[in-house]
Amino acid sequence: MIAFFNAQPFLALLLIISVGYLIGRIVVKGFSLDSSAILFVALLAGHLGIVLPGLFKTLGLALFIYAIGLQAGPSFFRLFRRDGMLMNVLALVIVASGALTAFLAAKLIGLDPAMAGGIFTGALTSTPGLAAAQEATGSPLTSIGYGVAYPFGVILVILFIKLLPRLLKADPAKEARAEEQASAGETLHTRQIEVGNPALDGRTLAQIDFQAVTGSTISRLLRAGRVMIPRGQTELRIGDIVRAVGSEKALGTAELLLGRRNTDEFPAGDVVVSQFIVTNKRLVGRSIVDLNLAARYNATMTRILRNDIELPARANQKLEWGDRIVVVGENTVMPALHELFGDDVKQVNAGDIYAIILGIAFGILLGMIPISIGRVIHFKMGLSGGILLAGLILGNRSRTGFIIWRAPAAITNFLREMGLVFFLAVVGCESGQQLFAVLGQQGVSLILATVLTAIVPMALTTFVARRFLRIRLLPMAGLLAGGMTSTPGLGVATSLSDSPTPMMIYASVYPIAMIGMIVFVKLLALM
Repeated sequence: MIAFFNAQPFLALLLIISVGYLIGRIVVKGFSLDSSAILFVALLAGHLGIVLPGLFKTLGLALFIYAIGLQAGPSFFRLFRRDGMLMNVLALVIVASGALTAFLAAKLIGLDPAMAGGIFTGALTSTPGLAAAQEATGSPLTSIGYGVAYPFGVILVILFIKLLPRLLKADPAKEARAEEQASAGETLHTRQIEVGNPALDGRTLAQIDFQAVTGSTISRLLRAGRVMIPRGQTELRIGDIVRAVGSEKALGTAELLLGRRNTDEFPAGDVVVSQFIVTNKRLVGRSIVDLNLAARYNATMTRILRNDIELPARANQKLEWGDRIVVVGENTVMPALHELFGDDVKQVNAGDIYAIILGIAFGILLGMIPISIGRVIHFKMGLSGGILLAGLILGNRSRTGFIIWRAPAAITNFLREMGLVFFLAVVGCESGQQLFAVLGQQGVSLILATVLTAIVPMALTTFVARRFLRIRLLPMAGLLAGGMTSTPGLGVATSLSDSPTPMMIYASVYPIAMIGMIVFVKLLALM
């Protein structure tokens, strides 16, 4: 039977994934392994002698990492500027404490020093780190230490992140809602306000810079029974009634500026509210002010729905592929606006396979570029690092010419999940082939050193980040997965909720963690 499966590796791959999924759905006291169970099934399959081609692992890793980059790209650079420095420092804490623990464990337990680098890179699941460690030590013991430590490192990261909600006594669903509110601000509301401030009588909306001052947008204005769409040059008059859109705080500011709240019935007039989907490639990346809807169509954009998050339509807000735009204007201009935005549901639900393939190829080339830091450290980002960087750059850029790099959430989620299960299946089989043989020699010592090297950095960082920095569950999960450079760990982190926060944090700390791994394995080799 083993010979049959080795002759049909694709069939073996699919069966391992299928069995793993079935086991992963078993729930015991609220705990389940989900897709991570594939790794355990693959370990057993590898021990029994089933061999899967490494090409499946490469393909899975490429798809998974690129999908992560695309999803995290739009928010990555903003996050890095806002609070990424703190997260990167914590990622370095993970790496540094892991290196120190591996060194001390090897000394105390009596392992060969060359094994410390392998245990360190294996426990933190870093293949680029292993390459640097082997180059630094030149000893086969380094790769043996990695071979034993890697599966345990993967398993321990998975279990630790899986148990993180219980350790922190946090509800992932509530955390996701809190993260969404923090990133999107308050829910948008509509309020009628009567102009009663004499200082504003005769002044235009542009002169008082209404949107910038209040943070809200006026969608309609009622004057003497006539409804109109306001423009920047529209003058306010005492007794005008406006309909403003914004958060409760923004509307409160608008009310203080203009006058008082009005509850009279607001006539519809010839004005309608319509929603359009941005599928016109020429609009992607352009700001709302560039469209000049007021002058060209006598219409006003009031809000944007993006990834199920409602955003105010501010002048400098840039449009993204698939945005749902809410526009207020006369019924006669709606066909023209439909043509302007594209509004093609079929397009927004389909991805550009050419762009995905080209983006991954670009990432592979990036990973091959040699990088030097001084005269001592030389490395390449490798397959995963290069593809992640490409996904971040292209996801943030959104489009280049006629190419739309972004893909719908359904497609990126599918690529991410398929890539992850391919990767887990092959890695498990590879590790299972040598795992038990090495365990028979120095099993207890290696396992003890690995457990310490994997657990100490995660436990220390979790304690510091939660106790002193008040970091929430979902950013913490992404930080641990990125700091431990663990792709399976990220899979667990993203499964905690539908929030993109773990992916964004992972993407922001992974590069610095990978570079830190390379630096510290060089230091371990000198000790």
